[in-house]
Formats: sequence, C-alpha cells, structure tokens
Amino acid sequence: MVGALLLIGAGVAGCTTVSTDSDQVALHYDAGAFSSTTYQECVKSNNRSWDGLGEQYYKYPAGQRNFEFSSSKDAESQAYTVVSKDNQELTITGGLTFHLDTSCDDDGGVLRAFHEEIGLKFQPVLGDDGKTTENWLEMLRFYIGQPLAKALTTEAQKYDWLALYNDPATREKFETAINASLGASVTATTGDKAYFEQFNLTLQNPEPRKELIDGLAAVQVAITQRQALVEQNATLDEKLKQIRKLVGVLGPDGYILYDTLQRCLTGEAPKGCPSFLPLPPGGTVEAPAPAPAAT
Repeated sequence: MVGALLLIGAGVAGCTTVSTDSDQVALHYDAGAFSSTTYQECVKSNNRSWDGLGEQYYKYPAGQRNFEFSSSKDAESQAYTVVSKDNQELTITGGLTFHLDTSCDDDGGVLRAFHEEIGLKFQPVLGDDGKTTENWLEMLRFYIGQPLAKALTTEAQKYDWLALYNDPATREKFETAINASLGASVTATTGDKAYFEQFNLTLQNPEPRKELIDGLAAVQVAITQRQALVEQNATLDEKLKQIRKLVGVLGPDGYILYDTLQRCLTGEAPKGCPSFLPLPPGGTVEAPAPAPAAT
C-alpha cells in the first residue's frame, strides 16, 4: 500500500505543467520516455494544462509585438544606415509593430507550422519570467530586421538626402511605401508563409551626417544675409527716388538746406545747425528794435 502511494506521488510530482498568460499561447507535444514526439494540442491564452512526465510545452508571445531600431540599449536592433539618391548617408531610426500569427486548430494551424519550421531553432522564445529571450530577438533580427533594412535601403535611393531630411511630404511617402511592401518582403524570407502580419512602421526624421547639417545651416545664414542686403538696397533705392524729386523742386542748394534743417530738427546733425529759420518768398517777420545805446 505504501509502495502504491509512493508510485502515485511520484507520478503527480513528475507531471509537466504549463500556464499561459493573456499574451501567451503554448504548443503541447508528447515527448514521453516510451512515445515518439508528436503534436498534442494548442493551449490558448489564460489557460493551464498538466500532463505526464516528459511532456513538452513551447510558449509563444501573442498579440502586438514591437521591433525598435535606434541607439537605445533596450532596442531590438541598432539604427539602420541608408544611402540617398545623391549618395549621402542617413541614419534611420523608428519602431515597427507586428503580430505573430498564433492561430491554431486541432491540427496546430499556423502556429504549429511556424514552430516546427522556424521556432524550434530559437527555443526558448519565452523565459520563465514570461519575457522574450535573446533567442527571440535573434529570430526577429533575421526574419524581420533584414527585410526591413533592405526595404529602407531600396526606398531611400529614390530621394535626395535633403528631401528625406527636411520635407514632410517626402518622409510620409517614404514611410508609406515601406509599409506597403514590408509584409511581402518578410513573407518571402519565411518561405512565402505569412507567419508575421499586421505590420505598422513609424519612422523618425532621418539624420544626415553632421557635416551636411552644418553646411545646411551655413547656406541658410547666407540666404538670410543676402535677403537682408536686398531689402537694404530696396530701401536705399526708394530714398534716392525721394531725393531726386526734392532736388527737382527745390534745386540742389535748396535741397541741401532742407536736408540740413531736417537733420537739425531730428537731432541727427552734430553741428552746422542755423540759429534762424528761413522764410518763404514774400514772407515777413517782426522783431523788436534794439534799445539805443546809452550816452
């Protein structure tokens, strides 16, 4: 009786269990000591399953996943470098969201096909803490990162660097074109099987080399200075027109006297201001006679 209890206890203790969270799906394979490895079932999200000794469960992430490419140490990939139509290098950063197709039926469906063709090479993809492992990232960098890098490189060669850097309409066109083609590029990498889906790419502004940005700033300064000079010349031209009109009416000497008085009235003339005011032709002025000298 005691032996039987020990045997039952050993069987219970040797059970293989799996518990899936809301963003996880698991595949169950029979891998006992006296059986061949065969597919058994799909354990959907928010479920628990337990079986005999030696059973195998493989967890996969469900729902939306991220693939960030930037200089951040936590990013899934480094930023990508592309070459523009006019042969200038730009650094591309951004983020990609996608889904792993975790649909599975009695025969395992798409997820089982993915697991047996690709997933087994990168186990475990989820650790005991439920987070994706470096194996998962290695798989993403190959099957998603490489097609993404190729798409960015190909599309960037259609535009000049300044348009990619400084024109919102061009950047939107650039991003839209990659979003439209990326799914097909990834599917081609996985043997024409759509294991990944619902791609949505968001790009940050492409960054050219510092020398190009500095040169662009210098050009902008030169344009601003030239525009200021044009406006200054236009002001001088208008002033000369006004002077010519006054000379035509007052004559050269009359204009000089007029200009001097104007400067004196505004305080612009440092010296030479008269102590009298000119009278118009025919004008009169009354002034008291000086007192006679004392005798």
